[in-house]
Amino acid sequence: MQLLTYPRETISLDGTWQAIPDQYETFEGYFEDFFGDDSDNPTGFAPKPIYEPDASIENDPVDFNIHDGRSVEIPSSWGEEIPEFRHYEGWVWYAKTFDWTAEQGNNRAFVRFGAINYKAKVWLNGELLGSHEGGYTPFSFDVTGELQDGENTLIVQADSKRYEDGIPNEDTDWFNFGGVNRSVELVTVPNTFVRNYKIETTLSGGTVDIHVSAWIENSTPETAISVAFPELNRDIELSRVGEDEFTGELSLSEADVTLWRPSEPRLYTIRLETGDDVVADEVGLRDVRVSGSDIVLNGEPIWLRGIALHEEADGKGRALDSKDIKARFRWMNELGCNYARLAHYPHTEEMARTADEEGILLWEEVPAYWDIEFGDESVQTLYRQQLRELIQRDWNRASVILWSIANETDHNDETRNAVLPEMADYVRELDDTRLVTAACFVDDTDDGLVIRDPLGDHLDVVGINEYHGWYYGSADDMQRFQETPNGPPVLISETGGGAKRGYHGDGDERWTEEFQAEIYRGQIAAAKDNEQIAGLSPWILFDFRAPMRQNEHQRGYNRKGIVDQHGRKKKAFHVLREFYHTDHSG
Repeated sequence: MQLLTYPRETISLDGTWQAIPDQYETFEGYFEDFFGDDSDNPTGFAPKPIYEPDASIENDPVDFNIHDGRSVEIPSSWGEEIPEFRHYEGWVWYAKTFDWTAEQGNNRAFVRFGAINYKAKVWLNGELLGSHEGGYTPFSFDVTGELQDGENTLIVQADSKRYEDGIPNEDTDWFNFGGVNRSVELVTVPNTFVRNYKIETTLSGGTVDIHVSAWIENSTPETAISVAFPELNRDIELSRVGEDEFTGELSLSEADVTLWRPSEPRLYTIRLETGDDVVADEVGLRDVRVSGSDIVLNGEPIWLRGIALHEEADGKGRALDSKDIKARFRWMNELGCNYARLAHYPHTEEMARTADEEGILLWEEVPAYWDIEFGDESVQTLYRQQLRELIQRDWNRASVILWSIANETDHNDETRNAVLPEMADYVRELDDTRLVTAACFVDDTDDGLVIRDPLGDHLDVVGINEYHGWYYGSADDMQRFQETPNGPPVLISETGGGAKRGYHGDGDERWTEEFQAEIYRGQIAAAKDNEQIAGLSPWILFDFRAPMRQNEHQRGYNRKGIVDQHGRKKKAFHVLREFYHTDHSG
């Protein structure tokens, strides 16, 4: 169960760390193996492993010093902090010393990492805390017994290599930013505390039904937990339903509640209390479901006016700050969006929390991208882990309405077709109050464009990625999409084309802003009148780094953005803005 962190007071370990690249993967275990123990080492020279707090001292003849590496700011992507390592993939060791006294915290303490790409091992004061795989989701370790009064040394081994049996695997169409890309925190809690909670809202006959679950660590038979909604003047006591899980329900008249929606993103305080632990958070109350080919929010169909985006900022890699996040929402609001697809992996938690405040609905996904090893049991375990870590992090965000389980995977692969429905079921086990989707392909047949992917039968909403007018066909070919009466809602999860900002020409000249704008005009004409299409999120908000994109117009960037990497708008931005402000205003 994910450790609830964001609403708590925490001790930041961000700031200046020391970083040491280890291209040959030498510094873990090598010296023990090379020199052996004292009886086998007549020289008396036996350097300590890098994760020991005193691994190197002044004047030692060693080739690294954890206290005097390259100074970097955390969070950061190391290729942006150390430009000569921009294309380096491998191990980097990070070190941070900090002072601690028992008076600083409660009975229990955890160190929590927002994300490290891609694998991580962590030591505190020379003791291995554990490891984690997955470059975009948070993880934590209990350090209650490892913290020392006085100086402490935290060591992280970050491995950014791409793996054939990873998620994602070796091939992606985005840049592999290695590093401690999100914040590091110390979290202190009482011995008995709220590890996580979940709020679920459903509407029924004018009633707002609220179900609250909470997971209490180190509970006893006497443990009690109360939940209050101060603005609604309601509170409940939760009942134990398992060893550490407690649940409760309350019902309100819809007339007494302002339901969360894009046009009015009302948030209410929820306060959970057990013993000495109190957690307060801000949540929205809303209901999302599917009815026929419609996505229905709070009982009303909604057409999703969206855009897709990566988590990247020029010169910062994947280590976004609040200013970067605000810029994204400023662009989305200017476009007239009520929805965004956060591709192709979990973005920082602050995106979802800001979306709650701004009224932007979200599609969130894990990087089950292209050709991962679906039949490998260890990959399936990792797959579930990444889904669980994302969902348990963001399942209280009203803005999140779509969990996506895959992107552009081969629907002719029988193994994939057996595994992905299992992943859809797993998502529903974790959270059945949101919609399950995936970005699939559309097939071109003599009868028109149709969805033949068998995964569609297991999804609530079917996403389709199509690039008519760019890679094939004409931009308005989606007019040939064959509607299925009472079929599931379809989102055009990707569409668009490339343009170099400032490069102009005729509307039929590829890579010009005019060519890209014409693609958008054709796609809009095709999408807006199809009854089964419930929205779109064109690819993509801004240009982003992509190693496979190397022609004269790209030079390492995917140029499908309607804004370039410096924030300058292209003509397609204004085409999409006009559509969103004049059509499908729900």
